[in-house]
Amino acid sequence: MTINWRKTAGSLVISASLLTCGMGVSASDIPEQGMAEEASLSMDVASKYKLNEQLDVEVKSTLNEHVLNGTRIGVVVRVSNKAAQTVRVPDTYELRVKTAEGVEYTLQPSSANSKSIQPKTTQELSYMSVIDRSDNVTLSEINWTDVDVYAYPKAETLMLAIPVGERQWRGGDTLITDKSMLKKWGNTFNILPYISPLEYKPVSINKEITSQGLSYVVQLLVSNPTGGRETVPDFNVDGKTSTKIFSGKRGEPGSIVLEAKEQKYIHYVINTDLDSVLSSLNVLTTETFAQGTGGGPINYSVGRVNIALPGSADLNGSAALPYTLGTPMKFDQISDVIHPEMAVSMIEFRMNDNEGEGSKNITAKFKLTNQSDRPMAVPAFQTDLQSADGFLYSGNRQNVTTQNILPNSSLVVGYSFTLPASETGKGLSIKIQDAATVSPYKSTIAAYSVALQDGLDDKQFSLYPFDVKIDYYTITPYYNRLGNSMTYSYKLRLDMNMKRDPLVQIDSGFSKLQFDAFDTLGRLVGTTQASFLGTGKLTTGENNIYLNGTTEQMEMQLTIKMYEVFTTPAGDSKRLLGEFKR
Repeated sequence: MTINWRKTAGSLVISASLLTCGMGVSASDIPEQGMAEEASLSMDVASKYKLNEQLDVEVKSTLNEHVLNGTRIGVVVRVSNKAAQTVRVPDTYELRVKTAEGVEYTLQPSSANSKSIQPKTTQELSYMSVIDRSDNVTLSEINWTDVDVYAYPKAETLMLAIPVGERQWRGGDTLITDKSMLKKWGNTFNILPYISPLEYKPVSINKEITSQGLSYVVQLLVSNPTGGRETVPDFNVDGKTSTKIFSGKRGEPGSIVLEAKEQKYIHYVINTDLDSVLSSLNVLTTETFAQGTGGGPINYSVGRVNIALPGSADLNGSAALPYTLGTPMKFDQISDVIHPEMAVSMIEFRMNDNEGEGSKNITAKFKLTNQSDRPMAVPAFQTDLQSADGFLYSGNRQNVTTQNILPNSSLVVGYSFTLPASETGKGLSIKIQDAATVSPYKSTIAAYSVALQDGLDDKQFSLYPFDVKIDYYTITPYYNRLGNSMTYSYKLRLDMNMKRDPLVQIDSGFSKLQFDAFDTLGRLVGTTQASFLGTGKLTTGENNIYLNGTTEQMEMQLTIKMYEVFTTPAGDSKRLLGEFKR
């Protein structure tokens, strides 16, 4: 018999479906980006073998995994017709696999396999069998054998044999060790370059606590480098810990199409246990084997790429760019949430305790400046705060009634974050999110590490665009007679010096000052609010703030706390500004 070992162009390079099993490698063993890209180029050309004069074949996937009934072996091949006419797939050829011990098993063809190949086209053919073996089987060869059942004795001719080596996927816990398939975080990679030219780059991974537990949301940037339209192939991303595999799910429904040179974000959500810490990601494609009459399709996954997650510091946000308050932020150009002529800067970033609620509050304020010569809509971006331990806290956006920002004018929008009482405020980063383009999932369009501002002096504070200095204050209790009843109140007199940036718009949603009076036992005995707009607004000079008493007796010793308050869809956000004592 004659073995056909002749290969077409590119036969000396390894197939893109090569996966190796065995000992893992450390992050230091992963090649640098330049080396990784060079190595991945050698994977872009799958090994093609000549099956006969008209047909070439290449191995796309090899499965070798334990199942309930034994060991499931599956092979998917791509058959290319070089001829100018339709060529029938030889029905006398059996696809077999040989083990390292020399045992051969014949695989059954999928009932969905094409019987013929159109000229100058390629078809995928799937084969599978379950063998009654529970031990570890190592495949060494895939071959096509021509069987002449009409000859006596039966004649078999080996037409083509392809060495498997480590080209076999053993299930979800398989360790990918081929360096050309190991990618560092942020490296660009292809999944099956000979099928889809699209390129992928991991750009962010966020931890979120939901009602189902802990979720990791992975964001990939997809780029189409070609001059034509391309569809994102069906693939999945799984999360790996040292002991477990957690399956992911693509966030965007339906097909995703990229026009020539276009880029888009796609997301994968990986639900894990609360105490799980992912160490890497596996990118997998799905293969299908259609059983005969009465049997449903069998779907299985094959790993293609392993992505090492960054160290805990990078993952938790310290890799974000350092930020100086008041400087313009730079945004991802893929998103159109923020117009290029809309300058965005953070002007305040402070933390305080939520007394009695067992939590802390962080307030972040953004100045939006219209640098164009026409009114522009207020951009509706969202924000997330990432703590040093990697958890995300979504910001509640201040209710803003202004629809447009006037030319050469600004608007201030606040965001409120509620964090655990244990939060130290160190290592925080703020993420600006596009929450509309890929709703309900968010795309990070800017990320900055920001240091909290120091606490405020009771006599001086800022509610941008207002800077306020309190020169003098008094607290005076009053009895009030109304008919036969007696009530009492407290007057807080504030002599204030206020300065305002005249180029900043404010509206009815702008922050107010809230004054809460507490007795010596810490009980609330009166509260009121004062506005910077409308009748009785706060001004430079004397301001009298009246708080009606809510207890049965007048308190002669009081502490009045002054808060900034603004309304969000989740309720009021309060930030302590100062205290006044009598």
